[in-house]
Amino acid sequence: PITSTSPASEYWGIDQSITYGSGTTILNTTAGIVDTGTTLLYLASDAFQAYQKATGASLDQTTGLLKVSEAQYNKMESMFFTIGEVTYEWTKNAQIWPRSLNSELGGDSSAIYLVAQDNGQQSGQGLDFINGFVWRMPSFSFFRMLMADECAYSPEVLHRLRHDEQADRHR
Repeated sequence: PITSTSPASEYWGIDQSITYGSGTTILNTTAGIVDTGTTLLYLASDAFQAYQKATGASLDQTTGLLKVSEAQYNKMESMFFTIGEVTYEWTKNAQIWPRSLNSELGGDSSAIYLVAQDNGQQSGQGLDFINGFVWRMPSFSFFRMLMADECAYSPEVLHRLRHDEQADRHR
């Protein structure tokens, strides 16, 4: 899953595809990066628009984030990120900003904001997504193992990563 496509290849670059629900394509397999220094999930503009359409969300002018009603949230489906042969599921709850932190955004305390954001360019530019910190939370433990195997770490390092993975599962 490590990408050779520039500019993503200059960072922690991977190839992934994203689908929503039972098969709505958000982003075909393309290059992007994992960056836990970035807070949100950034998608190429065309992918962002496909996601917005699939969720029925509208852009909130105050926060700049997508916003859904309670009824829309109840109908939301999972997102699926496929990296190599592994698919990670993001349930609808993983797709929303923590409501207890809405005030930190200057948003309405009862609103439901989505964590996907537009990266401002169309797909095919070599940096079509940024899987930020919000992506890491539900996905990182398994992703870490995938990358460990891909990067051919020494047996000692792999043992430590697997031990950490098991510890993460019991937290």
